[in-house]
Amino acid sequence: MASSAFRNVKVPPNSASLDEARHRVFDFFREACRSLPSVMEIYNLYDVVSVSELRSSISSQIRKNSHVTDPKVNLFLLN
Repeated sequence: MASSAFRNVKVPPNSASLDEARHRVFDFFREACRSLPSVMEIYNLYDVVSVSELRSSISSQIRKNSHVTDPKVNLFLLN
């Protein structure tokens, strides 16, 4: 069921540069945040956590890897 919520959250094959990789990370974050209401509905998480807490958790995981400068490693972290 969750796979249907994240079906639209796909990571393209390879980034040519660090700039392109950063752009793809932002796109991934945006799509993941847009699918959070569906994930909340599927798993009935409204009593447990809020959408803003989930969004904050996703962003903290992305920030944790902000030191990565290799586009291929960046792609690996998104998959």
